Amino acid sequence: MTKPAAAKCPSRAAPRPPAEGSTKPEGQWHHGDLRASLIAWGTHLLDTKGIAGMSMRAAARLAGVSQGAPAHHFKDRNGLLAAIAAQAFRDMVSLRMTRLDSVDANDGPARLRAVILGYVEFAQAHPARFHLMFSPQIVRRDQYPDLLQASGASFQLLRNAVALILPGARVGTLSEEELAFAVWAATHGLATLTVQGRKLPISATQRPTSSQLSEIVVQFCLAALRGPAAPD
Repeated sequence: MTKPAAAKCPSRAAPRPPAEGSTKPEGQWHHGDLRASLIAWGTHLLDTKGIAGMSMRAAARLAGVSQGAPAHHFKDRNGLLAAIAAQAFRDMVSLRMTRLDSVDANDGPARLRAVILGYVEFAQAHPARFHLMFSPQIVRRDQYPDLLQASGASFQLLRNAVALILPGARVGTLSEEELAFAVWAATHGLATLTVQGRKLPISATQRPTSSQLSEIVVQFCLAALRGPAAPD
């Protein structure tokens, strides 16, 4: 998959924090905006300081509220991390949907390619968020319905694309969901390996670019889903 320029993933639920070094005037956020503000500032801390640097206290300070204010929306730091991860999944879905908007609704291979490319694009543009989305540092994910819904929506995009390719394919006894999982595993592996522009030579003489590696994975997934050619 082509490594695109860093993507600006829209965030519908959370406001964008000011530029680095700027200050937030007191009272800018109304009570109805505080949760979104904390998610936005938490994301900002995650991007700039990593998971270890993201704290409830720091997010509250940047949002211009008391240290106890986040407790009205998040039970603890784990809850804020889960909310940040959920927003990241929504942003990833939004980016991939933007790619899908320019693809024929019935073109399964093109839609699968768009979904895979969008996944890798998001990971490369937002490595800290991508890491958090799957990090064991968020414990008991099952207690956060918002996170489960957002991650499920991301997987469903991939499953929908896989379903368009399956009619007439010969892929043994694997179910549609199992095949979608296998494609996700290949996509996630590529995204993880190439995050932050890592170079991955295939051999001493073959050193593909990130975009070439992406295309290799796309073609592999398409070939696997289509199955072996029918005998003449």
